[in-house]
Amino acid sequence: MKRMPAITVSETQLAAWTGAFFWPLVRILALLGTAPAFSHQAIPVRAKVAFGVAIALVIAPTVQSPPLGNALDGVFFEILVRNILVGATLGFAVRALFSGVEFAGEVIGLEIGMSFGGFYNPEMPETDTPVTNLVSLLVLLLFLTMNGHLMLLAALRRSFDVFPVAGGGSHQIAFDVLAGLGKQVFSIALSVSLPILATMFLINLILGIMARVSPQLNLFAVGFPITLSGGLLLLAVFLPYLEEPIRRALEQALAIWPQG
Repeated sequence: MKRMPAITVSETQLAAWTGAFFWPLVRILALLGTAPAFSHQAIPVRAKVAFGVAIALVIAPTVQSPPLGNALDGVFFEILVRNILVGATLGFAVRALFSGVEFAGEVIGLEIGMSFGGFYNPEMPETDTPVTNLVSLLVLLLFLTMNGHLMLLAALRRSFDVFPVAGGGSHQIAFDVLAGLGKQVFSIALSVSLPILATMFLINLILGIMARVSPQLNLFAVGFPITLSGGLLLLAVFLPYLEEPIRRALEQALAIWPQG
């Protein structure tokens, strides 16, 4: 009976195989830990890791990765930090979009009198107004409807061409665009909340004139239901117009990666 030849795997081959999977996984997990939708605390950590492993299995054969070296080596640490920063940068760029819309919801909620009731936000460990939670949920659904998650994964794959795993590449991150995302937070918040804030200002102005003309009028008993009802009505009217500014902001957030 002929014996089958033994299969031998050298240490160099093992390091190459593990490196080809490990380095893309580091960047992918950094993205999943910071990007909206993927980083939501309602998603179990095991599910996030399993999803990252599934993406890495698809991307790894198309990416050139160095072998997995000694964890105490300076080169290992440099490549590790580089890929974590690249993945986290992409996630934070899209996070700025959600922060702007959530900030707008916070301002609207305070203006129409929703600050009296707050709910715990599972995505951000803090208490938000009901309007903030509503707008945050709507922008998340709109993000998924616009295939924003697919755009984000496409940008992730493009980042391996623009910024190779082991370093090098002729491109640089558009830090001016990345820095402008801080301004974009307030720009999105203003564009979303300005129509409602302007209308609420007129309502409060009319209520102030009424209180001046008729001092015996209980302004708190009359004005609070008016501002609350008017604010919710205005919010329902202007919500359909959120798609265009959100789409522009998403495209600008993903523009930090040059086309490879």
